[in-house]
Amino acid sequence: MNRLHKARSGVKQILMCGFVLMVISAVHAQQQQVDNHVKIGVLKLEYYGDAKKKAESTDSKILEEIKNIGFYAVHSQDQLVEIINRMGAKFPVRCRDPRCVLDIGSDAGMDRMIFGSADIEGNRCGIHLELIDMRMKETIESVDILGDPGVQIADILKVAIAKLHGHNPEGVKTSVYHGPKIHNEKQFLISSAGWLGAGLLWGLISYAVEKNNPEKLIAEYIDEDLSGIPSGAGQIPLFARPAALANAYVAISDDAYGVMYNPAGLSWVSGPEAVAGYQYRFGVNNIGASYVNKATRELGFGQAFLYSGDPDGLMTELHFITSAAYKFNMFSNSFIRPFSMGVNLRCISNRVNGKSENSVSGNSFGAGIDLGLLWELSENIRYGLLLKDIPVINRWKNVSTGKEYFESNAATLKMGGMFKAGYTTTLVAEGQIPMYRDQVWKMSGGIEQEIFRVILLRAGIQKEIQDSRMDTPWKLTGGFGLKFNTESAFGRHFMIDGSYEYNSLEVFDVINCSIRIGL
Repeated sequence: MNRLHKARSGVKQILMCGFVLMVISAVHAQQQQVDNHVKIGVLKLEYYGDAKKKAESTDSKILEEIKNIGFYAVHSQDQLVEIINRMGAKFPVRCRDPRCVLDIGSDAGMDRMIFGSADIEGNRCGIHLELIDMRMKETIESVDILGDPGVQIADILKVAIAKLHGHNPEGVKTSVYHGPKIHNEKQFLISSAGWLGAGLLWGLISYAVEKNNPEKLIAEYIDEDLSGIPSGAGQIPLFARPAALANAYVAISDDAYGVMYNPAGLSWVSGPEAVAGYQYRFGVNNIGASYVNKATRELGFGQAFLYSGDPDGLMTELHFITSAAYKFNMFSNSFIRPFSMGVNLRCISNRVNGKSENSVSGNSFGAGIDLGLLWELSENIRYGLLLKDIPVINRWKNVSTGKEYFESNAATLKMGGMFKAGYTTTLVAEGQIPMYRDQVWKMSGGIEQEIFRVILLRAGIQKEIQDSRMDTPWKLTGGFGLKFNTESAFGRHFMIDGSYEYNSLEVFDVINCSIRIGL
């Protein structure tokens, strides 16, 4: 009996050890399985329209759908906040820029991140989602889908997550989503009409009040063939960011600088933005300012002011510019990606004050039109085209002789491209194509590199080609940008831009400075 008891006890111990080993193996396997899962952080969606009422349930739904995929270890935004707070860092108040999301994922040790927005307008739901990979530091996939009338947001969200991972479920009818609708038409109409009216009023008064001076008689104006070489303050690369990129800006003009470079970019602006810049060139003070915003989802607008004058008041030039651009999204379901067309209406006033006995005095008032095109060829490539000063007609009054006459400015044609390499590098190239016999080819290009999401370094180069000769001077440009997140204070961002221009003939050096505020 003693022997039998010992045998039974040994069997129990063996069985117990086996069970413990099985439990340890199972726990280890489960832990290994969790460790092998892709860690993904999911930020709460940004909500527009009636979607705000369903924010809590929608955030829960997206977490549920991502967990159902099976190979993710899902971390909610609350968990990400806890992880980052334990590190002694502060979680961003509002993070919707891919670079900001990338920083959160890197700090929290995630492999991937998902963020986006949800919108309900009437009985239609729109979803935008982006999937970012931390190791590649780029967007793996993004989706923009709009459900048919009556389709619930939960069903649209399920389709969006499936599409984000390469699946195309059937049963739910969707189309392309172009973002939330914007209703800012009143500001567009009032500001545009008011600014254009101010330019007309200023020009007419300035032209009318100057009287003839019969005591100063000089040679009369002779209407000869005009040169095709464009002139005037409107041709000056005023603002610091475009100037640092050698003025190659027609393909990236989706900010407040774009009013003076390509009006078609205004329909791509993300929201209200204002900029002011100063430049001292050839003894002339150049001051510019502009404001841009969205009137509707497809329509962008802007107003700009440009002053150019010497300290002695020998010549001054004023530009009042009103801009509008429309983005054509209706072809997005076909092979044509979105493109936009824009127009500048410009009122121009000039004044010349001759100081010596035989110098000319006079003033003018004129108007002009610029036309622009911006086309998204892919997510990272854009093409831009600008027809500038087509035409600009000035009514001049020579107060020294009492003669009045019309004079037109030479038109110019520019086209260029932009390539976005990841989130931090932008490459641009641009060419000016001659439209008149004495115009020259201008080839320019530049690069912008972002560092630490705060510093932007820029460099550019420009070359004129005249009569197939390459002995014309080179223009080398460089500059910087400092970007600060000021959302908790007064706006989305605050930027300081500076640039420097060097001409290989060493005739002049030019420094630009600009301040840009996202409101």
